[in-house]
Amino acid sequence: MAFTEQYLPESTRNAIHDFALRGRELLTREARDLLEGVYGLHADGSLEKPENLPTLKDPETREIYGQLIRYLDDEVNAGLERKEAVEKLVKEIAFTHLNRLVAFKMMEERKLIRETVRRGHQSNGFKFYLADHPEDEILFNQGKINVAYQRFLLWQSGQIANEIAMLFDPDTLPSRLFPRASILAEFLSMVNAEILSPAWQVEETVGWVYQFFNEKEKSDVFNRLFNEKQKARREDIPAATQLFTPHWIVKFLTENALGRLWIQMHPDTSLKSKLEYLVPLTGNVPAEAVKPVKDITLLDPACGTMHFGLVAFDLFEEMYLEELQKSGTEGWPTIPSVQSEDEIPASILKHNIFGIDIDLRAAQLSALSLYLRAKRKNKNAEIANHNIACADVLPFSTKDLGRFIIEMKFSNPIFEKMLRRIREQLEDINQLGSLMRVDKEIHDIVDDERKKHQRYRQNKMIDTSLAMTLPGMDESLSEAEYYEILEAQMIQALDFFRKSASERGEDIQFFIGEASKSLRILDLMLRRYDCVVANPPYMSRRNMNDTLADFLEKSYPNAKGDLYAAFIVRCAELCKDSGRLAMITQQSFMFISSYEKMRTDLLNEFSIETMAHTGPRAFPEISGEKVNTTAFVLRREPDTQKREASEGIYFRLVHEPDADSKRVAFEKALAELRQIHEQA
Repeated sequence: MAFTEQYLPESTRNAIHDFALRGRELLTREARDLLEGVYGLHADGSLEKPENLPTLKDPETREIYGQLIRYLDDEVNAGLERKEAVEKLVKEIAFTHLNRLVAFKMMEERKLIRETVRRGHQSNGFKFYLADHPEDEILFNQGKINVAYQRFLLWQSGQIANEIAMLFDPDTLPSRLFPRASILAEFLSMVNAEILSPAWQVEETVGWVYQFFNEKEKSDVFNRLFNEKQKARREDIPAATQLFTPHWIVKFLTENALGRLWIQMHPDTSLKSKLEYLVPLTGNVPAEAVKPVKDITLLDPACGTMHFGLVAFDLFEEMYLEELQKSGTEGWPTIPSVQSEDEIPASILKHNIFGIDIDLRAAQLSALSLYLRAKRKNKNAEIANHNIACADVLPFSTKDLGRFIIEMKFSNPIFEKMLRRIREQLEDINQLGSLMRVDKEIHDIVDDERKKHQRYRQNKMIDTSLAMTLPGMDESLSEAEYYEILEAQMIQALDFFRKSASERGEDIQFFIGEASKSLRILDLMLRRYDCVVANPPYMSRRNMNDTLADFLEKSYPNAKGDLYAAFIVRCAELCKDSGRLAMITQQSFMFISSYEKMRTDLLNEFSIETMAHTGPRAFPEISGEKVNTTAFVLRREPDTQKREASEGIYFRLVHEPDADSKRVAFEKALAELRQIHEQA
């Protein structure tokens, strides 16, 4: 069966922990030394004049120096202090190289690439590269081995970027700021340590690397928030809200949301017997309309390193295989979603799994973990795209936006409207993430244009500039489909603008990058999903900065007390009719009076299918009573009678002393429930 469990022994997890911390320290120190020693960029954001830097005699170094100037200007224009911008860049350099070199290691272990990091510049992949790149072979023979090896690693990144650009784009500034030969060699010796060998076989290792990489950051943030009673800064939010969800809870939620959906579509499915944590329901559970697997969607709007997505991937694989086998028979689609098993991994990444996170590190590793899982299933799978978006969008200049709009001479005013609205609405998305309701703004624009188009069709005297140039705007295209076309057209326009500016010697890369990311995240927000799964961020109102607190006050008045509560409301909005909402959150929304209106609204739209009330100590890394949680699966049910007739199944685990005891108690109770259900 597809759901192979991959547990790492404690010794290996400890080794990952030591590696992540040592690697971060090593690469962070090297990044600071490199920026100051070679490029004259000091920690306070001051930059040495070019004439004081003999290193700039090298043309490539001089070019990177120019990139650094533009980077600082862009970040300052976006609202950061120069000191903060430098610290941000240092972190980006460190995690880019750590994540990328770890990725190379995991790929070469799976034979997805030639040997790249196992033996450093003695790796056979490097030797093959030199044979095909005589200019770098000359450098190698001249003793400039590290320069040639760096170029090889950048080339390797460029090859993989065709499938997973988020992590491997070789043209980013951090990519070009390479550690020195001695530091790189030291890091590679750490990566290749024998004790870590088991870790590189398991995709979930990516999540542990992220967790441990952030450990010091998280500790510092918790100290400031809870001991020093400070407010969370924008850059604190990823570390302050990060929790690695226990595997059994991930499976419980995913199987009872996505797995349940499949069973309600196909009562004769063989999948039912393979779901370890599927809870047997009583009462009348409505059947689901049958649709092809490729049309079933799952979103994690606070995806971290995609732990939910990896479990969902295995589920989707089983669903594709079953559909492939049974298509054409009664109760199944006439034509399967794919024509062969080999197509399944790429199809899952293209059609089924979606994720959003505010932390670039997490988004990169999410894309990596899904990519590795897909390649493990089919080494030759062609990964055309994935649906991971990072909400690290910084405000781009209104001046550049204005130039872009004027130069492109858009025939339809919707382009200008949408871009200006995007610029306005995404001002704080890098700390609000999926909570931003930009989709409503876009809906209003699209709806307005649709009405104008309809009026034009009815009355030819209306100005033709208002007419939609897209076929079927009035009827055949859904809002999401229409936006996809608009997005594609705007991406093309941005690329043309970039090339045009480059020919004039202008650098507008920051504007292009941030505008493209804006369109990407909007694409995911405009959709509605069959399953929304999440372990959302937890942060009480007393720890929120003014931006967060004011936003929740205005946008989520019934859920303003904590980030997790706002996420429940937002995730509910992202569910389709009959869609399922599966989350683990703090338990307080179930009891306290300030959430009464929120509870009422939820129960007016959703029925509770199952809940595991986990209480305190559900997360191994959190002791005491700090976090009291509950894991639940809700089903959107518009029919009042059906909703009121539904019967949920509940597990009370609040008195179990630790995380493992809760899992054991749940498994025992579930086994007993299944036995009763089978005997009934």
